[in-house]
Amino acid sequence: MPRFLKLRAEGKTWVYWGTPKVKEALAVAEWPRVYRERTELQENSFKHMIDHGALNTNYGRNKILGPDRHQQRAREKLDQAVQAVQQRVDKQARQVKTQQDKVAESARKGHHKRLAQRQRTLAGLENELKATQHNHTALAAPAAALGPPRERADRDFRKQTLMTFRTLLLENALTAFMALLLPGLKTKVSLACLLRLLFERSGSRVETGSQIIYWVNTAGLSVASQRLLTEVAEGLCAMDLQCQGKPIRVRLKEMPP
Repeated sequence: MPRFLKLRAEGKTWVYWGTPKVKEALAVAEWPRVYRERTELQENSFKHMIDHGALNTNYGRNKILGPDRHQQRAREKLDQAVQAVQQRVDKQARQVKTQQDKVAESARKGHHKRLAQRQRTLAGLENELKATQHNHTALAAPAAALGPPRERADRDFRKQTLMTFRTLLLENALTAFMALLLPGLKTKVSLACLLRLLFERSGSRVETGSQIIYWVNTAGLSVASQRLLTEVAEGLCAMDLQCQGKPIRVRLKEMPP
């Protein structure tokens, strides 16, 4: 979708842009206000995700040490080339040995013409063997120059992956939780308010033989907040949540600091 940037009267470009739908629905003078409101909503949404997603958690290292893959690939390529050349060296050495035996046989039997032919063939094989050996030596030098296996500091993507997947999973879980809780409440409550009112408060957990009780600390809450939290606790109990076959109950209690 194309985006349009409008110019001021002085000829300066505005930093506010609009799509064709925005251009049809709003006057140009309204673009800055709508743009700022949209940016503020996005920033608040990001802040809320950072809060309940715990994205400010420090996982320590930003880099992780591992084998130098570039060196590994270079070494593997050179090792394959050296191995191929070594196979040719072994094959040509066997050919030279066989031809030397033939030359010795011709010399022992007193051949003249065949001896000269076999000597010329032997000379050619020896030259090919020397060239291959020289190529083998030339390849061995870069392999030795690579040195022992090295380590390389790569970026540690664990934090980024954890942040992404944990935030998405948590967003989906909270959305599903709110969809189940809100129909049973008389008072409408936002996710941000519920996070501060319920999940960020201290409490305790008691497990008996027949049920699991979560006590939520109400110390410091206003009357309106206590009333809303009581309604939320009743809504949670009405959801019939269970853990290992035991029903979960939520109770409120003012606990000392």
